[in-house]
Amino acid sequence: MSGSLSITSGAAGRYATALFALGEEDKNLNLLETDMEKISELFQISKAFEHMIMSPVYKRRDQENAVSAISKKMKLSKNTENLLKLMARKRRLQVVPQFIEGVRSLIESERDEMSAEIIAAETLTKSQKSKLEKVLGELLGKKINLEIKIDKLVIGGLVIKLGSRMIDTTIKSKLVKLQNIMKEVN
Repeated sequence: MSGSLSITSGAAGRYATALFALGEEDKNLNLLETDMEKISELFQISKAFEHMIMSPVYKRRDQENAVSAISKKMKLSKNTENLLKLMARKRRLQVVPQFIEGVRSLIESERDEMSAEIIAAETLTKSQKSKLEKVLGELLGKKINLEIKIDKLVIGGLVIKLGSRMIDTTIKSKLVKLQNIMKEVN
């Protein structure tokens, strides 16, 4: 098992570490990564799923049956399905979003990769994406996985989030700084 297991903590971290260890043991981290993408996507498109996961109103057995049916429908790996069912039995489904991030972090760490969230005013071209990946990769010494979000309010420039670090080169932030300087002058 890798030394990257200290990345996660709490209940979500323990479940993420357990599933990661199983995936690593089976030499099947790609399947595990696909499972996390599928579950994450389900959260985005189904408010009913999110409600079922987060609500304490549902009985453990009902949540376990729902998770089992969803896992089969989505063709999740047996390890992922079993862990989600265990989480339902233990009343821990509410930590699924943190669990997903924990598994992703462990996989990235194992592969010497890092995620970067980019917020831009408009869609980046392939050339801009590859240059950004290259520069960030050289700076950090890791392969960078970009997640790009569009926010028209940034006007121009980029916000780059790398773990707990954030680099804000947006026109919006420069305008706010200028506004604060102008207030100080008066």
